[in-house]
Order: sequence, then structure tokens, then C-alpha cells
Amino acid sequence: MKIVFFGDSITEAGRNLSDPSDLGDGYVRIAAAKLRPLYPDLGFEILNFGVGGERTADLLARVGEVVAEKPDVVVLQVGINDVWRRFTDGEIVTEEEFERNYTALTETLTDAGAKLILIQPYVLGKTDKQRFRPYLKPCQEAIRRVAERGGFPLIPLDEILSGVTQDIDPRQFAEDGVHPTHRGCRYIADLVIKELKKYL
Repeated sequence: MKIVFFGDSITEAGRNLSDPSDLGDGYVRIAAAKLRPLYPDLGFEILNFGVGGERTADLLARVGEVVAEKPDVVVLQVGINDVWRRFTDGEIVTEEEFERNYTALTETLTDAGAKLILIQPYVLGKTDKQRFRPYLKPCQEAIRRVAERGGFPLIPLDEILSGVTQDIDPRQFAEDGVHPTHRGCRYIADLVIKELKKYL
């Protein structure tokens, strides 16, 4: 079974972009390490197609690379940079554009025969990233609509992590509010594996 993790820096997690076998140091590597002994007979091939800083439009521009791999499952994690760039570069992605891009991504991947798992973008803690929230919420709602229309499993990560960190310092899960710590990566990996089990 071939699984491609497709997303931004949260997925990339410092991987060597010139080495297709490098899974990075984040949730993808942890998920792979847990899946293989759990299902030794399935012969997993796991690829990390995360690239830091990318938005939905950037993933759409290179989705053909993922399609060419003929994956059985694609774990799609993108959205935070569609909001972040508003503050760093003044690049505004409207809710309509976001949903259009996200829909096109899912349709391209499913048309190629891939099953999907969608991961919602999130912000945590009392950091400057909380200013993202008014713009992030419409993106999260758009992803939920896409998931409902397509019948795709959705990991509502913002809701889950916000709940978990009610009584735990959010910095234990994402020190800057966005990029997960090792503990955060382990938590995300477990959530992904739970959804992947539906396809195994």
C-alpha cells in the first residue's frame, strides 16, 4: 500500500527535499514507524510530499507529482499558509478561492484513484498567530464542506488540539502555535493512523 502525505511545513518537517525516501522529523515519520509493525503484511510505501510555506495553490500546481506516484491513500494537510501570507506578504486568498483550490485538489486526487484523509489547519496558544483565527475559520469551514461533499474522513485538528490544551500548556503541542513539537507530532500521527485504519 502506497501512502503519500501531501502538505506544507507541518508535513515536510525538515525532510531533505532532494531525497524521496526522507520522511522528515515530524508526524509522517512517526506514523510510518508505528504503521509498519502494526501491519507487517501490508508492505507500506510511505512518501512525504510536504513543502514548507506552500498554500493550496502551490499544492495544486504540483499535484501531478503526487498523481504520478499512483498512491492508494493521500493524507492532505494544507491551509495555514493561505492565511499566513496575508500577514507576511499581503497575499490575500479569499474563502471562495480557497475552497475552489481545495476542491480541485481533492477531485484531482480522487479521479486518480486515491482515497483521501483531510487534516484541518490549526492555531494554538496565546501567540501572535491568534490573529490568524478570523481568516482561518472560513478555511476550516470550507474544508469541512469539501469533506462532507466527498465523504472524506476529516481530522478536525484545530478543535481536537484546542480541547486537549484546555488543561495543558499549548506550547507542549506547538510552541509557536502552528508547528507541532514532538509531542504534537506524536498526537497527529495517532490521529492519522486511526483514520487510515478505515482503509486498511
